[in-house]
Amino acid sequence: MRDKYNIKHAKKTTIKKRAIKWKVIIASISSIMTIALLFLVYLYFPAITGFIDSGIDYLLTPPGNIEKQNTIEKNSAGNTGEDNAEEEIKEEQEEEPEEIQEEIPEEESEEEEEVVEQGIAPTIQLIIYEGPSYSESDDICYYRVTASTTGDPLPEVTFSKDDSLGSLGPGKAQINITRDSQSITLNATAENSEGKSSDSILLNWSCNRSPDISGISIETDTMYVGNDYDISVKAVDLDGDDLAYLWSASGGEFDDDEAISTEWDTPDESGDYTITISVTDGAGNTSESSIVVYVGEKAPEPEPEPEPEPIGPDMDLPVKESEGGYIEYGGVTSSGGDIYAGDSKNNKPCNGFISFDLSGLSGKTIESATLTFSDASVSGDPLGFLDILWINVLDWGAEPIDQSDFSLSGILIASYDTPNITCNVSKLKEELQKAINADKSRFQIRIHFGGAYTDNDNNGDGWGYSQSKINLNITTSP
Repeated sequence: MRDKYNIKHAKKTTIKKRAIKWKVIIASISSIMTIALLFLVYLYFPAITGFIDSGIDYLLTPPGNIEKQNTIEKNSAGNTGEDNAEEEIKEEQEEEPEEIQEEIPEEESEEEEEVVEQGIAPTIQLIIYEGPSYSESDDICYYRVTASTTGDPLPEVTFSKDDSLGSLGPGKAQINITRDSQSITLNATAENSEGKSSDSILLNWSCNRSPDISGISIETDTMYVGNDYDISVKAVDLDGDDLAYLWSASGGEFDDDEAISTEWDTPDESGDYTITISVTDGAGNTSESSIVVYVGEKAPEPEPEPEPEPIGPDMDLPVKESEGGYIEYGGVTSSGGDIYAGDSKNNKPCNGFISFDLSGLSGKTIESATLTFSDASVSGDPLGFLDILWINVLDWGAEPIDQSDFSLSGILIASYDTPNITCNVSKLKEELQKAINADKSRFQIRIHFGGAYTDNDNNGDGWGYSQSKINLNITTSP
């Protein structure tokens, strides 16, 4: 009995030991598998989370989009890069619901096409981009105008007047205005397939020319220190403005530095001196002219000599009528007829000219000289706006006068405020003697008024003389 019990007990013990051994083995295997599973989870964590997300998206995707989702996944598995993107977009466009494809109504698309094809009607505005400018050579006042336009298609511009004849380019024009016309209305039209538009602008004569200084005259070519000498300027203003004068010099003084004619008191030292005249018109335009003169030391007074007895009778110098006449500034030149000084019906200043023949006087000494103007023809009221009449000696040669002789520099002899004149000043005899000593064949005279030169009344105002009524009487000695 005891042996059976022992055998039975031994068997139970063996079985118990084996059960414990298997439990240990199973526990070890479970631990290893758990560690391996955790390692695999750690290693494939991004893939697992992506799989889970895909499953969730699949479950949440509406039935209508399941096939689309499968297509995307299929493309992701079979293609890469730009090919996948293109196939995906193509499939989306093919399978897009009709509601999305018809999102833009057909009527709205047609309206957009009509807006693109429709043009724009033109607009135009005229703008002055240059002027008023004065052209002295043509005596015109001109403007340059440009047309600022809008429109589609680009409009074509036409002007009612273009003195540039298109040389300024498209949309630009030059308008010339003369003194007679005074103003012009410029019209312009812009036109394209959508319509027309017009604009206009009034252009006025607004130019003012600077005074024209034709010369400075001094009573003598020989000057000495400590003396007074008459000096004057000749200037005109074609716009009819009043002129203001201002004298200045590098030495000496003026009795009246704001007069058209004054006296210059020479400096106390000899040398070259510059004399300048500034002439300003009513518009503020100023012109200047200068001359350089030499002032010498005071010459000793010569001892008086008894005057010689004149030989032979008095004589009248012959008049060369074909060489005299009058000149209208910037206008007609009337040679061979009467002489005239004043303004013309064209509101321009006029100067008169007369030429005397000196033939046969070479080597003669002039003892006396008397110049007379008689039987004057008076037009209008010249002294109502002009200053006194001046008589100048000048030289244009043995030929008829022309326009260029109008502004010759002359030497002042005398001035008068009455039309019938008798001039026998010593300056006349002195200048006549100079001409004879220089063997000149002519002794020539110009008359003209100082002052405003015109009153712009379109009537002539001045003094006229027949050449037969002008006489230069002289007496001579050997």
